[in-house]
This record gives sequence, structure tokens and C-alpha cells, in this order.
Amino acid sequence: MSNHKLMYTFRGWIAFVAFMDVGTAVRCYIEKRTFLGDGLFMPEDSSLPRILGAYAVLKSLILIHCTLFIHYRPIISLGVCSLLLTILLYLSESLYFGTAVFGFYVLFPCVLNALTMVGLMITPRFLDPPEVIEDENTELLRQAVAFRRRRGKKIN
Repeated sequence: MSNHKLMYTFRGWIAFVAFMDVGTAVRCYIEKRTFLGDGLFMPEDSSLPRILGAYAVLKSLILIHCTLFIHYRPIISLGVCSLLLTILLYLSESLYFGTAVFGFYVLFPCVLNALTMVGLMITPRFLDPPEVIEDENTELLRQAVAFRRRRGKKIN
């Protein structure tokens, strides 16, 4: 499989994980429980589901940006950090704080996020090396002149 096909496949995987987070966020806002299912021990009128829903929305936005701008290394590191934070959140709620039962609702997202995180850490090896621009200002001026020429031809 070529590098481009592999990157498109991985982009689809990241988009799938982002879609799962959107689903988690919707569940957190609609249902009166959190992403951890019925095993979470919390008071009836808690704001925890809404906070976790907002976190899931933020994480899905980060992953969508990773899908679109995967060739930028800072975006990749942001995605890795958000996935690592999610894994730590799930495991700490289950194993350290004991507020959630260690089961499917904890294990499946941890495995899914861990696979995605490993993929994001390996991704830079498959990316084409970035073009080195010696003088950024000269390059921007060149692009602006080319844009004006194209725009001037369309008007006439």
C-alpha cells in the first residue's frame, strides 16, 4: 500500500474516532448519565455529564483538525495529547478514584484511543518532508502577485 493510501486510511480512522466522540457528547447532553454508562456513581443533579460532553466536543474538534491538517506536526502533537488525556481520564476514574466500573465503557475507549495515539505518533514517518522556504516574505509576495494575475484575468 502506498503512503498516500495509508494516510487516507488513517485519516478515515481518525474521523471515525472523532465521530465516536461526537456521539459521546450527544449522549452526555441527552441522557442523565456520563460516557461511562450506568457504572458511574454520582448525584442525580450533577454537572459532570455536561462537562464531559464539552470535553468530548473539544476532543472531536482536535481530531477533526488532525484529519484535515495531518501534515502539520504541532496538530499531530495536540491530537496525541488529547488522546493521552482521555485515556488518563478514563483509567483514573475507574482505577484510582473508583467512580466507574472497569468494564466495556472504560476499556473500549481506552483501546480505541491508544490505537489512534500510536498511529498519530507513527504518522510523521510517512509524511513527505516539508518544503524549506528560505525567505518567507519573498514567498508570500510571489503568491500575492500570482493571485492578482489570476484574478485580473478572470475579471477581463
